[in-house]
Amino acid sequence: MKNYSNEIAEITIQLELIRGQRRELQLANDAKVKEVFDNAFNYFREYDIIVNSSCASFFDKDDNKQLFSIHFYERYSEDTRLELSYYTTSTQSEFELNRLISLGKIAQILKSNSERIMRDITDIRKSDLERENELYAIQSEYEKRISEYRKAELENRKVEVELLLRGDGVIFEKEVWFGFKRNYTNRITAIKILEVSKSGKTCTVEYITAGRSKGKEERCDTESVISQVIANSKNIVQELLPA
Repeated sequence: MKNYSNEIAEITIQLELIRGQRRELQLANDAKVKEVFDNAFNYFREYDIIVNSSCASFFDKDDNKQLFSIHFYERYSEDTRLELSYYTTSTQSEFELNRLISLGKIAQILKSNSERIMRDITDIRKSDLERENELYAIQSEYEKRISEYRKAELENRKVEVELLLRGDGVIFEKEVWFGFKRNYTNRITAIKILEVSKSGKTCTVEYITAGRSKGKEERCDTESVISQVIANSKNIVQELLPA
């Protein structure tokens, strides 16, 4: 049966390149938005302004404490706006008093220039939106193809495992917890399928417990049995059930 490892590896390389381009585009766009905040709030040159996605955070340069944040919503809603976010405290230190003074000045700037700032941010975001959509479409296509290959590999593996189970069975290197039915699990070291129903949905299995006793369970969900064996594939040391 075909192995898609090479195809997945090649596409994964291309996928990471596209993701990298998206990150670079986002960082470049955020840098442009930061310029808007630097210009709009040039009074606060003693603060570092860090822009990330839809938030501009103001930090004190001396001790790197976050003072407050301004959130902007422009991509997914017509209700574009700026929102000032800050914490409250009763500590009357010089730092806190200065922060409260800054908050008042920030609030005044937002009250007077909020619409213009938001308009500038929206224009910047839109300037790279077409390229972002192109990269996202390519990324989605790569992710879809990888998903399809992995699905095909899983289906192939299910066929292989079912053949093994319906043949000699499998032995696990270490005991595994195995769910035969919703209300019954056991620690086993080997398992095989003795019989499958006409519909293929249920089966009768034979297994070896951790205590080396042999057991049998009827009407087990075939898909569940196969899936659990696949989940423990790395633990299989011998693809047959001992006599």
